[in-house]
Amino acid sequence: MLSPLVATMQPVTEYYAQAFTAKNQFGIGMISNWLSLIVLIWLLSLSFLIIRANSGASENRFMAVLIACEGFKAAYHMKNLTPNGHDWWFIDQYLWNFNTTFFISAHVCSVAMYLCFPIYYRVKQLSFLYKPVFQRHVWYIMPLLTIIFMIIAADLWVYENNGWIICSEVGALPTYEMQVGVVSPSMQETLDSIGTCPIVSEWAFEDVPIFGFFMVAFSPFISIIALLIMRTSMKQYEAEEHINSSNRLTSRSLYIGFLGKVIGNMLFFTTLFVIIPMLDGGFGNAPSFGEILVNDLANNRGFSNIVYDYAWVFCGLMIPLPFAFEGMMFAYASMKDTVLGIDSKLRKTFRNSIFTGLGAVFFLVGSEAMESLIGYGALGGVFIGAGFLLVRKPVMNSLDRITDKIIPSALNESESAYLEAYSASGADGVITDAERRILVATAKALNITPERALELEGNYGIKQENDVSETMPVMAEKVQDITQTIAEPTVVQQWTDEAGHTWRSMDDGAIMWWNGTDWQKSS
Repeated sequence: MLSPLVATMQPVTEYYAQAFTAKNQFGIGMISNWLSLIVLIWLLSLSFLIIRANSGASENRFMAVLIACEGFKAAYHMKNLTPNGHDWWFIDQYLWNFNTTFFISAHVCSVAMYLCFPIYYRVKQLSFLYKPVFQRHVWYIMPLLTIIFMIIAADLWVYENNGWIICSEVGALPTYEMQVGVVSPSMQETLDSIGTCPIVSEWAFEDVPIFGFFMVAFSPFISIIALLIMRTSMKQYEAEEHINSSNRLTSRSLYIGFLGKVIGNMLFFTTLFVIIPMLDGGFGNAPSFGEILVNDLANNRGFSNIVYDYAWVFCGLMIPLPFAFEGMMFAYASMKDTVLGIDSKLRKTFRNSIFTGLGAVFFLVGSEAMESLIGYGALGGVFIGAGFLLVRKPVMNSLDRITDKIIPSALNESESAYLEAYSASGADGVITDAERRILVATAKALNITPERALELEGNYGIKQENDVSETMPVMAEKVQDITQTIAEPTVVQQWTDEAGHTWRSMDDGAIMWWNGTDWQKSS
């Protein structure tokens, strides 16, 4: 199978300058290459943070390993960050691993871990798997089995043949230079399809092992099974536990994250195997490499050609972006109870990413329109981009409402306020008896029980002068008369209406609404 990306003998500056021309979709393809690197770093960082948040929890370890695997799957396009060509093999031989060894290994490991979801997320029908003994060991057994399998089955997945088609002179027959292996029959067909050289350039070509293709194609089906397991677990938690339970919120976040990844994968495969063939001659009529090359050199900017080019770009974006979303939701599910403010940080990251993505889409639409009309696309992109910035505030407000639904606050406002007070009290690493008395009074004023306060503090590791479990109930009794005098009306119920406005009913009968800055009493 042929690599779809053209490789040229050119310096880095030229390579990147050409990548941001109208012919190459104003650089969006190159952006997807950099996204592969960014998402890899993002997911590996999240994996580290999940472990750090609670290193002793088997679920966190499982999640960290899974997210790391997804990161290596997202890094497929890293190989295209440098100019491709035999002169660049000193770099390519390492980057090549990201869309060969690491990519296939990550697929094998992630598929195995998808099937392990019932071990960590309870499903009644599969409750025999939800055992602590499995949870303690599966998170590292699956990666070990993957390594063993990849070593034993190396003949199935190793890329044995890789090289370059070289056109050194227009009108001459193309030659080749192999970096790994020999020219296979399918690779020879690729050479023959070119005919004589239309330009002076180089193109990568290789044989893709059937096992690698099989694992990539098989992964979405296992993902759907895992998604159904996740959904079942979420529904069971919703039916059995309090609506504000941590388990319920965790299962919901995991489901949303995995659903986003699965949708992205389905869009990728639909575009690759349905839409692109329809745009290029129909099913069963795949063009040869020579035909693809001729069409590319023709630089036809007709509507169907533009759609075809952007379909390939969309495929490129649908590799890293769904994994980035999945990692964000999985990190939120794993760290919401242990890392103060992680929900707000992730909401802000998600909101800004969506806004940037929308801006990029509008830029491309404007650029393509102006390129077709006057031949200077960047002008249209700048105008539309500037217009998009003018409506930034209402767009961001709408995105805020969306992100609040996707990533709800893991704690209510009272709990967040208590944790802020607790964090401030323990800034020196120690909670004194005097500070403890203040915290008890604060908890009472915020209508937080001593048990819930201990639960909130449980993952912060701040030293106490005395045993908190013993002193807190005693201190609570001592300050009861104080807190009764300072206690304010407490929240009975909180909800958000269809318009996105947040309301509260208080125990004194008042109705409050959030105006974006503070709570106001409703008239």
